[in-house]
Amino acid sequence: MKEVIQKVEEAVREFMAVQDKAHDWHHIHRVRTMALRIAAFEGGDTELIELAALVHDVGDYKFHESKEVGEQAAVDLMARYGVPQRMVEKAVDIMRRVSFKGLDVADDMPTLEGKIVQDADRLDAIGAIAIARTFTYGGTKGRSMHDPDAPLTIRSSEEYLIGNRSSIHHFFDKLLHLKNRLHTKTAREIATERHTFMEEFIRRFLREWDGK
Repeated sequence: MKEVIQKVEEAVREFMAVQDKAHDWHHIHRVRTMALRIAAFEGGDTELIELAALVHDVGDYKFHESKEVGEQAAVDLMARYGVPQRMVEKAVDIMRRVSFKGLDVADDMPTLEGKIVQDADRLDAIGAIAIARTFTYGGTKGRSMHDPDAPLTIRSSEEYLIGNRSSIHHFFDKLLHLKNRLHTKTAREIATERHTFMEEFIRRFLREWDGK
């Protein structure tokens, strides 16, 4: 299985090379590393955890014509390199559930392996790297840094998925809430300091935005 995962890694690295720089190979590598770090304390099938972490963004609707096309792309990639069918199904199920879909949408991740991968992905959206990724992605999409006239809260997941608010609003729409939506004790411990750093950044940004 080690050789199979190595081949999947190479294919994922090639696929992510043409995506936006907030969702690049380095993001995938960090999520995999963090997922295995969490698994060392929490348990779980580490082969499935590593595989799901590698492919978790391959099927993301942002990179395909539709969600269905994205899922099939992930299935085809894993099957091409000999991943057993049952493991493909488990990895795709994790991939399908991993994304944050809005504050009013409950998480639906039934397995320990899925919870670990989701926690690892969310930890990459908390802290210093999260700040850099937010403004990188916002720049790619032509979003303003901040819109002081827009309310800091949104009403629904539909508004969140439209995704046309400023980069600073993304912190209030998602990032500042992730600490309380982690599954594992290990991830929650890692998130504490990262979240505090992010809160301080927001406070400083808003003060400086107002010329203070």
